[in-house]
Amino acid sequence: MNNQKLNSEDWNKVERKKGFFRSYARDFGKVSAGNFVLLLGNMIIFIVALCVVMLFFPMIIPQFMPDSLKDYIIGTGLVDESLVTDEAVNNMYYLMTMLASFMLCGFNLVTNGPFVSAVSYYFKNVLTGENAFKDDIKKGFKDNWKKSIGATVISLIVTCVLLFNIGYYQNGPMSGGAMGMAAKSFFFCILSYWCCMQLFVYPLIACVDLTFKEVYRNAAIMAVKNFPIALLVFVVQAILFGFLPFMLVFTVGSIGYGITMLLYLLFSFGFIGYISMYLTWRAIQKIIHADD
Repeated sequence: MNNQKLNSEDWNKVERKKGFFRSYARDFGKVSAGNFVLLLGNMIIFIVALCVVMLFFPMIIPQFMPDSLKDYIIGTGLVDESLVTDEAVNNMYYLMTMLASFMLCGFNLVTNGPFVSAVSYYFKNVLTGENAFKDDIKKGFKDNWKKSIGATVISLIVTCVLLFNIGYYQNGPMSGGAMGMAAKSFFFCILSYWCCMQLFVYPLIACVDLTFKEVYRNAAIMAVKNFPIALLVFVVQAILFGFLPFMLVFTVGSIGYGITMLLYLLFSFGFIGYISMYLTWRAIQKIIHADD
């Protein structure tokens, strides 16, 4: 790994912060500022995420179509059929697609790469205690936007291909039988591993002088070497951007919707971004100390 921006003295400053949660609690306000930038960046690319959801999610979950959703609600018998109007179903459908779109953004599968790398650079400086919000965001954006756009395109293409294959073997002509189940499971595992890799991609772009190819090679290696923790973060992402928003919105109602929006505004994106930076600097630190 060719490092030109970091050295062991930078990371020795971080050693004073013992443990992730202690560090996060100390830097909560700064992380919330980064969360706002991430949310803003994702709003710019939100339409792309929405298109991905509307194109590929119905292949995996048929209820992501208004007609199928209506039949499903009626089939449960939990709601009187007279109350299941087209307007109510359409509102539920649009809400589902919106939440699923934010989920793709939260996993960094469909995201605005230059904003993510800029915030990653800012979070690195937060960890070393030498941060300046506006200057760090500006520098992180200016120095890394080219590689970050490339990472955005690569992630979008790979994500679409994987979702298509999962959908094809979920409900396509080859969905039945052991082969279909094995293929679907295989592509889901690849998608999960791809999500784990995404935790390291943008922090590497922001912190280390690597070629585009080296970024993904090192991200793949780091995802393997830190797989238990990366998998745990994957579960946290699934809860923060999947289970929790859907549960709050569809069981608590308008109050749940408000809580979900508050989480997006103040917490969810920044929390995952900070974890990504924390995991990446830990992995880089080991390499730096080994080189020393």
